[in-house]
Formats: sequence, C-alpha cells, structure tokens
Amino acid sequence: MSRGMNRMILEDATFTLGKILFLYVTIPLMVMWILIGYFLGNMSEDVVIAISGPAYFFFPMFAIAGYKTMIPVAVGLGGTRKDFLKSFYVISLFAVTVVVVILNVLQLILKESYRLMDLPNTILHPAVFFNMEYNFFSYVLVDLMFGIFLFCISFLFFAIYFRLGFRVSIIILMGLFILGTTLYYIGLIGLDSFEWLINHNLNDYVVFAIVILVSLLALMITYPILKNSRLRAKTKYE
Repeated sequence: MSRGMNRMILEDATFTLGKILFLYVTIPLMVMWILIGYFLGNMSEDVVIAISGPAYFFFPMFAIAGYKTMIPVAVGLGGTRKDFLKSFYVISLFAVTVVVVILNVLQLILKESYRLMDLPNTILHPAVFFNMEYNFFSYVLVDLMFGIFLFCISFLFFAIYFRLGFRVSIIILMGLFILGTTLYYIGLIGLDSFEWLINHNLNDYVVFAIVILVSLLALMITYPILKNSRLRAKTKYE
C-alpha cells in the first residue's frame, strides 16, 4: 500500500504543481513577457519581470487541498494516517524543491532572452528584500525558503482547523491575538527582537537556515495533530 500511496501523492503533486502551475500559468506568463519585450523593445525604463508569484499561491493550495482530497482515499484503500503523513511530508517537500528549481530555470531563460534583446529588466522577486543582485543559486535558495515556509505554515494552520473545527480555531486565534495585544501594551513583550534581527543584518544563509528550521518545526507539529484525526474537517456546527 505504501508504494501505491506514494504514487498517488506524487501524481497529485505532479498534476497540481507541475501541469497546472507550469503549463497553465507560469509558461504562458513567460511567453507573455518575452512578447512584451520583443514588440515593445523601445522601452526606456526597466521591465519588471514577474513569473514566480503564482507558485507562492500553489504551495499552500497543494498543502491544504492535497491533504483534504487524498487522506480519505488513502485510508479507504487500507493505509494508515501515520503512513500517509510521512509520505505526504517527504514527497511534498521534494515536489516544492523541484518546482523551485524549474521555476528559476524558466526565470533564467526569461532574463537571458531580455539580455539578448538588449533590454533592461528587473526581476520582481523576494530576494530584493535581501538586497541581492540577480544570481541563479541565490534566487533558488530564496524561493526554496519562501516555498517551504508557505507550505509548512499553511499546513499547520490547516491542521489545527481540520482537527479542532472552525469555531474552536477562531476562538483560539482571537484568544492569542487578545493576549498578545495585552502583553504588548502593558510592556511585557516588544519588538526588540525583530529590531535586533534587522539592525544586525544577519548573513543570508543564517536567515535561510532559521526560516527552514522554523518551517520544518511547524510541519513536525502537524504530525501529532493529524495522526489520529478524523477523515474530514469539523463543520462550523460541531
């Protein structure tokens, strides 16, 4: 069953993150930018190229929709929730990594196309927050960092909702918000730690490692939440 389960998850990842994301969204966007550069080649300002944005929507979508649709099938075919979660974690993280690499290859092709047309261009990318000039491997790392973070954090929030239901999740969220706001205004917590991170200008690889570790920790927390959960989320009336 594990081999069949792995195949089911891999096929779903290939369809969602491969076919839909690239064939229907990313590649048409890339062709559009090439045509813009070709037919509007007399532009005086930099062209802002953006093709990576949709991927940041598809990663959380796959984390949530993929689990919801596949867990009943996996259990119905004789699999266990624990085995499914382990396979889902490994294959999903592998799929995100492969998608990030392919996405950046397409981005490199697009940038080289503009270079051949002698057109100034700027890639709209999260790496600009790190003041990075374009570099293939650096941009891959930044995309991978954000992709894994979005996948893991969105899956954690979904796992809490899936296990506890909409009503309890909202109560917990509002309780944390009220507690945090109260502690902030009475001076028990502050933004000093965030200011420290900003002012000390940490090495990019240190930031990458911290974000990846936080993301993987969030993913690990979902395991005890979901390993004995029901096959469908609680409704708002439960």
